[in-house]
Amino acid sequence: MTQIREKTLKMIERMPEEKVIYIFNILQNIEALSMTAPSDVTKDSMAAFDVLMKYRGTLPEDFDYKRELEEARDEKYVRLD
Repeated sequence: MTQIREKTLKMIERMPEEKVIYIFNILQNIEALSMTAPSDVTKDSMAAFDVLMKYRGTLPEDFDYKRELEEARDEKYVRLD
């Protein structure tokens, strides 16, 4: 048994019984996360990335985002100048 495992078990043994349930829940959640296939997570992430990449380069070359933002603010909010 590794040192860290021994220390962990000793800590758990010293804990009051009502606190051990929290450790148990945490370990269950960690176990569930580790059982999730990384390929599923990677596949979903890549699909989302592909959707975002479809929009790359769709703005005109002369697009001025600062001017567009200012115009949108002027339309939405009343200026108190």
